[in-house]
Amino acid sequence: QPMLLSNLFDKNLLTDRAQWELGSVGLVGTLTLCAMMKWCTTIMALSLSMPTGVVAPTMIIGGLIGRMFGSMLPDALVDFILANADGSPITDEVRGAYMARFAMIGAASFCAAVTRAFAMAITVFEVLSLPNDVLPLCSATIAAIFVANQVELPFFDRNLASRGLGGIPALTFTDHADAPAFSIMRNIDVEDECLEFETRLIDMQDLLRKHPKQGFFPVVRMLDDGEAVLAASMSRGNVERVIGMLDPHADHPETLIDLLDPELQRPSDGSPPLVDGCPPHVSPSTTAKEVYLVMRVAHGEDAVYVTRDGALLGDITFASLMSHQP
Repeated sequence: QPMLLSNLFDKNLLTDRAQWELGSVGLVGTLTLCAMMKWCTTIMALSLSMPTGVVAPTMIIGGLIGRMFGSMLPDALVDFILANADGSPITDEVRGAYMARFAMIGAASFCAAVTRAFAMAITVFEVLSLPNDVLPLCSATIAAIFVANQVELPFFDRNLASRGLGGIPALTFTDHADAPAFSIMRNIDVEDECLEFETRLIDMQDLLRKHPKQGFFPVVRMLDDGEAVLAASMSRGNVERVIGMLDPHADHPETLIDLLDPELQRPSDGSPPLVDGCPPHVSPSTTAKEVYLVMRVAHGEDAVYVTRDGALLGDITFASLMSHQP
């Protein structure tokens, strides 16, 4: 690939075209066939479960597209652009250098469009040291990135999204990062999906049975107006553990338990707490980006509750945040 890219950038490429050009399709046809072949093989390579290397292949495709575009320009237009002020004839070397610049700009802009990295243009400029090409190189790259943004996610972010991690590119690449927690949370029915701080073992069993896929249960104090104040939180495993600990043979399902008992939140024997007395929670206006930081930086939790003035509104799990598609 480095040799192919070097040949595309070579100003003498057209001088030696007889060695590689297919006479039946001509110059543009040969470049088109090469671009199509490289396009297909790149798609196949990047579609593997473990793709490696996107920069060099996309730069080659971009260089071929640039060469195709330059080769399709009318000779009269090229002569007009390259005309010398003194009227001296245009040499093949000058023509070759001009066409090579199309390959360079095409390689940088196409690769930048795929990866959304303006650094591709900077890399090409620094490696080739062509100060007169700064303006076309930058303008073509910016235009390519702008157009690509209207079509699809960057390659790396699309790779994450296809693995069910669409929330990562959404948090870094789209306006989803500034979406309020209220718009991305899952609403909680406080009468059906929560544990009251004083509850019976049979109620805990019923909750587990009605919500077999729920991993966390908020512990609340019910208010007269139908709202509930968040008091604590329990994981599904801890709910099952409490039931098994207090009624291992299911002989006393009516046993009443206070989930705010300090012994459950900080056992005297030093064992892990069964009830989280200070579950992480955010306000409805907290942004998705801040929710992610609360989950992964501040607390390392897999779920965050959304509350307003202490009243429970909903929850956001790490899995739902990462799989969210804006």
